[in-house]
Order: sequence, then structure tokens, then C-alpha cells
Amino acid sequence: MKKFIAFFLLAALSFGAITTWVGCKKGDDSNNNSSTQSVLSITTGALNIAPGNAVMYNAVLVDKNGNVTTPSSITWTASGTGGASIGSFSGNIFTGSGTGSGTITASTTVNGTTITASVPVGVYTPTLFTVVPSAIIWTTNAGTISLTPVYIGTGTTTYSYASSDATVASVDASGVVTFNKAGNCTITVTASGLTGSPVVTVPVMVTGTPSITLPVMRVGVTPVSNELFKGDNTTLTAKAYDANGSIVSGTATWAVQDATIATVDGSGRVTALGLGRTVVTATVSGITGQAEIDVLPDTAIILAPNWASIAAGATKAFTATTYKVNHSDKTLSVIPNPSLTWAVPTFGIPIFDIATVDASGVVTMRSSATPGLSSIVMASAASPTVQPGVAMITVSTCDCGTTAAGVTHIGVTSPTTVSLSIMSNPTATISAQALDASNNPVSGATLHYCSDAMAVCSVDDSGNLVATSPGTAIITICNGGVQTTITVNVSL
Repeated sequence: MKKFIAFFLLAALSFGAITTWVGCKKGDDSNNNSSTQSVLSITTGALNIAPGNAVMYNAVLVDKNGNVTTPSSITWTASGTGGASIGSFSGNIFTGSGTGSGTITASTTVNGTTITASVPVGVYTPTLFTVVPSAIIWTTNAGTISLTPVYIGTGTTTYSYASSDATVASVDASGVVTFNKAGNCTITVTASGLTGSPVVTVPVMVTGTPSITLPVMRVGVTPVSNELFKGDNTTLTAKAYDANGSIVSGTATWAVQDATIATVDGSGRVTALGLGRTVVTATVSGITGQAEIDVLPDTAIILAPNWASIAAGATKAFTATTYKVNHSDKTLSVIPNPSLTWAVPTFGIPIFDIATVDASGVVTMRSSATPGLSSIVMASAASPTVQPGVAMITVSTCDCGTTAAGVTHIGVTSPTTVSLSIMSNPTATISAQALDASNNPVSGATLHYCSDAMAVCSVDDSGNLVATSPGTAIITICNGGVQTTITVNVSL
């Protein structure tokens, strides 16, 4: 079975085929003299980072002739959608906090005229899968972009896509994004086949036309992403476009953000050096295009379960299996486990540091953890060519009580995936028992039930399900820290 291998869920993932700009303005005066006919371009691009991660932002001035200069000073600000706080700047270093999507804005003054530029940013706790690109800045005349979900695991899943504002950017059932007008929105990608139905949010900014016409208005790099193994090579191409969308001549200057992962020469030839993800840039007349490069591991670690909802103060044991990755078709074959180090990442923000894990893979949810928050647990090998395994953990919204003596697992005799129809069969009953290590029912062990989407499907203390609206709900069945889940799909 072919597998898609995800990389560095905790790292900042960036994408941008075009930098963003805003022409210089002074109050309501739109008449710019020749000395201020420049735009500000944020070369860092669009980013999606984890809470607690820090990112350095940079920007340059590009004049109407394509000349590039570095501003003497830049003021950086971050604003979350709807006024939410998603992070703050110290100089040009942004540190994410809170969660959500927003905008990074750079501002500078040239001859008394204020010039600004903005790029989108997302600050989200990593989930079980990721999406490439993870953040997008684009223009309406630059074509469509296909989103690619990347999943660590041995199971199969299907993905659904939704836009928060389809008038800005719409997305079809296969993940192809169309850019319709200038503005900001988010694309949510749901892995409905994975336990817990995890969601990845991709911030999107569609830029308008700058007030000043530049020799180069956009640089496109092809392909926009590529997967390589260590030692592999690929050649990227770059094309520069003017305001009319016509290709213009110009020599691209190639660079790479992290030369320990890959290098690029003057013709766009990329050589993979080390495990991870980096961004290769091509700059023509001050305008930069980008492509993501993933250097894949030779070996991957997969955790079981891949997602668990754990009550505050409760524990959950995880296991890890190591696989060899076939370079030709990326299929996986089991190999003996190396010595592993277990970790739950800390973000330095107490509300997000929800759990710890011991050396054998047993996760303990902090008693103060807020229900509904999520994080990941990781198992890593000492070798830098082995991809760490990750699993999603969520603070259970159930009051699961205390684990009864002898209970080791929950046995469910009804299907683990239930399909209900509001019109024809809106109800069902879960058949489950608390069992010991020998699969015998534990007398007096009370099971608790809860739904993560009561608006889709409710459940009572006896396991009776009632469909209320179309969608998917995850039903948790638990006794203290011992639990299992079933998926309920509701249709009309």
C-alpha cells in the first residue's frame, strides 16, 4: 500500500509563489513622485506555524525600475482574524501564541510616505496530518493551486475541503483552489477517515494589483513542491510575468532557506542533503517566487493509536512500529524497532502544554488541561534519517470518572462506524462493555459516553444515538482513562 509521509509537523511550513506588496501612500494622496514610486515586498512569504514557534520576517523595497533596496527601518505587526491575538513581534521576530489565522503587516516610511505590505499567517497546534501548501499568497490571474494532504499512517482516509469565503478563494472536492478576488480567507481540510476527524487550516491571501507597475509583477516557480530522498536531484524552473500576465525576460537568482536540507545552484538544480522541509526561492527584479522541497526519510515510525481523546488526569499507552520506505513507490515494510525517545512538545505557553509522556510511551494528560485542546505525542530514533512518529492527543470533553479496577480496554460489539439518516434511521444504540485483560466484563465498571458534535449526533448515558443534522460525530466511550471511539456519519 502506498503511503504519504509527512515531515516536521512542528516546523513552520511556508509557501508563496509571489511576494505581496502595497504601493506607497500618504494619507489620501495617491500622487507619488518618482522618489517614492516603490512597493514594499515581504520576502518571507505565507507561513503556518505552531504556537510558541518563532519566525524571522524580512522585507525589501522595489522601485518602478525593479531596483531593490533594504529599508532603514520596518515596523512589524500581527493581527488575528476578528481581532484575536495570535502572536507578537520583537523586532522582526514573530512568535506565535493563541491559535487562528491572521495577517503580518510590514510598514516603513520613504520621504515622508508610509508604505505597507501584508502576508497571511496561521498559528495552529500540529495535527495528525498536514497539507501542502500550508499557507498561500496568490493573485487572481496566476491560475489555480492544488492542495495535497500528507498523512503519516498505515490506514486510509478521505479528505473534504471547505472555504470560509468562496468569493475570495473557492475550493473543489479534490482540493483545487481558485482565486476569485482580493481578500483573506481560510481553507479547512478534514481527514474524515482518521479517528477524531482532524482538521488542518490553510490561511489564504489573494492580493490585488499594486498602485505602481513594476517590470516584474509575479514570479512562478515550477513545480511548487517536490519530494526527494537524500542524494536525489531535481531542477526547478522560474518564469517572470508582467502586469499583463505576459512572460518577461530576466535572470532568476536562486536561494534556499535551509542549506542543511537542500542546496540549489544558479540554474535551479536542487540537491537533497538532509531530512526535512525547506523553501527554494527564485528572485527576478526584486520579486520572489517559492517552491517547497521535502526531503523524505528512509525510515518512518508510526504510532498506534494515531489519535486518542484522554481525560484530564488520565493516561493512555501508545506503541510504535518502524517501517522502511521504498524509494521508488514509497511503500512501507516493517523493520525491528530501534531505540526510541518519546516526547510531547512544549510550546512555552501553559495552556498548550497539556500532557507528558514516559519512556515507554504512556501519555499522562495534565489534571489542569482544558477540555477540547489538542497536541501530539512523538516517538523519535537517534538517526537523523528516521522520521519521528506522531499521534494526535486531545483533552477529552467527557467526564470519564475513575478507571475501575481491572479494566484494560473497552469492547464494542456494534460497528465502529455507524451510518444514520435523519429521514429514515435516525437512531441506534452502541453495544459496549468494560473488559479486563482476558476479555471478561468487569463488574460494576460504568461506561460514559460523549459526542464531539452534539449538533450532528447526540448520545445518552446508555449509548443511545440520535441523529440531529448532517455531518460526522466522534463518540467517545470511556471508563476513567480507558476509552475507545466510534464514528457516526449522519446524512439526510
